[in-house]
Amino acid sequence: MSNKNVYLVAFYSITPRRGVNTSKKGWMADKNNLQYDERLEITRGLKKNSNIANVILNLSDKTIAKNNFNDNSDFRSFFKYYFGGYHKYISTVMKELDPAYLEEFLKDTEAEVASAEEKKNEEVPAE
Repeated sequence: MSNKNVYLVAFYSITPRRGVNTSKKGWMADKNNLQYDERLEITRGLKKNSNIANVILNLSDKTIAKNNFNDNSDFRSFFKYYFGGYHKYISTVMKELDPAYLEEFLKDTEAEVASAEEKKNEEVPAE
């Protein structure tokens, strides 16, 4: 993979929630005892630690380079998820990398939000 490409690299880890007694047998069987931590990097080229990442998106080519989650999500679904939490950083990169894609994505997202709001307002019973 070319070092000229820009990647979004996501790492996930599972840790015990605060206050969980990890010495008790079977503590991991209860999902309420676990917390999931997410760490993102946006890099030019892939770094040595990228091989342990769970998700790698090639922002230059708009492709999924790696997906350890057993789902069939497409690039846009992943991009939308990460944009929701890290829009400040992703916007900065995408404005330089592909402003047309960012503008199209934002228009589509605004239309989805407006449609969801409209549908929500239709479901509210009139008093």
